[in-house]
Amino acid sequence: MRAHLEGITRTDGTVVTDAKGRPVSYRIVAEEMRTIKKKMKHEKASYYKTQGLRKNATIELYLAGCDDEMVKAVAGHSGVEILKKYDGPIRQRELAKRAQEARNQMERSKTET
Repeated sequence: MRAHLEGITRTDGTVVTDAKGRPVSYRIVAEEMRTIKKKMKHEKASYYKTQGLRKNATIELYLAGCDDEMVKAVAGHSGVEILKKYDGPIRQRELAKRAQEARNQMERSKTET
């Protein structure tokens, strides 16, 4: 996902747009999801929630190596607290992994000199 996002020329922070490139509202996305769910053939289709898209997107962004600021920009959140609520374990694991990699790099650079 990170490679895909980096390959897109950004004109603003909007990810989901209408055919004319204008931002769409949460209501429009929710209506589209309801329409799609009605057409789905399996019994658990009604369990899909619009909010789940945002949560899945934030998880995928963290797994792709994005930092909090990047995730906030895509998800539309204003603060880190909501990211901790939604994606706490994954966010924590990814941040810990990056911190350990930075520490390991520092240790390697000490032994190389």
